[in-house]
Amino acid sequence: MAPEIGDNHSWVEERMEKTPVPVLFLAMRPRDGIPSVATDNFKGAVMAIQHLLDCGRKKIGHISGPLNWWEADERKRGWRETLQSAGFDASEQHCTEGNWSSASGEQAFIQLLELFPDMDAVFVANDQMSLSVLREASRRGICVPEQLAVIGFDNIPESAYFHPSLTTISQDLQLLGEQAVQNIVEMIQARQGSQSVVPQAVFIQPSLVVRESSRLA
Repeated sequence: MAPEIGDNHSWVEERMEKTPVPVLFLAMRPRDGIPSVATDNFKGAVMAIQHLLDCGRKKIGHISGPLNWWEADERKRGWRETLQSAGFDASEQHCTEGNWSSASGEQAFIQLLELFPDMDAVFVANDQMSLSVLREASRRGICVPEQLAVIGFDNIPESAYFHPSLTTISQDLQLLGEQAVQNIVEMIQARQGSQSVVPQAVFIQPSLVVRESSRLA
């Protein structure tokens, strides 16, 4: 279940064939011949940016997580490719990087305001960093969502109680866990029956939760 960071999973391909028990990975980049289950982070980012575009936003910045994490890289890729497909700019000047913490989100947002002062929306790679974005926007007199729409990722329980309440991408972690256990059971049963199972990478689809931080009355 350890997230893929840098090359910390580089050992997987060479050692999996020698592993005597069924193994399934969570939150890992898909690899041929290795079973995994993960949230579709790219699709979640696409949904976030498309929502902002549908709200009429055209200058959409991004605060990423640490980009040596696979999940953060996928969310940034979704931001970039969705904007580019819609004909809008997604340059590096419109993106800053945090480390998932609220403190890092504050610094990343301050930096982003300097780089991209006329942005009208920001996609933040997790809800924890979004909290500090909402706080700093309020401190500076930036009205959310009138002047700046904000959308996060994760749908942590507290996000509904941020002020304003946070639009976010929800991960279905229960379904992810159920799918992972089901796959492991199938692998065990196949091994007991001397059958073969084709390892697959399964993506769990996220969903959009619209709240006050992006919704104009």
